[in-house]
Amino acid sequence: MRKLILPIVLLCCVGAVTIAVAKNDKKEKARPQGTFEVEMVSLGNGRWVAIRYNQVTGEAVEMQEGAWVKIEPSRDLEDRTGAYRVKLMQTQPGRYAAILFDEDDGQSWHLNQGRWLPIAGS
Repeated sequence: MRKLILPIVLLCCVGAVTIAVAKNDKKEKARPQGTFEVEMVSLGNGRWVAIRYNQVTGEAVEMQEGAWVKIEPSRDLEDRTGAYRVKLMQTQPGRYAAILFDEDDGQSWHLNQGRWLPIAGS
C-alpha cells in the first residue's frame, strides 16, 4: 500500500505546482504596447507643448488651445510605415524644437510651422 500512496502524492504535488506556475504566467504577461505615444515638454511660465503621434504611420497632431491639430506631413512621409519616434525639447524660454525619425531607416523630419519637413542627408 505504501508503494502506491507515494507515487499518487508525488503526482498530486507536481500537478499543483504546474497549475500554480501556469496561473502566475497569466498574471505577469504585460499589456501590449499601444500604437500612439505622446511627447510633452514645459516651455516655462506654466506653458507646455504636446505632440501625439502614431508610432507606425508617423501621423502626428499638436495640442493647440485645448485641441489636437494635425501636423501636415511632407510628401515623402505620406503612405509610409515604420517605427517612428518624436523627440521634443525646449530650445529657449517659450520656444521648442521637434524631430520625427524612423528607427527602421533613420529618415528624419523637423517641425516647422505645423509641417514635418525632411532633414537633408537622413
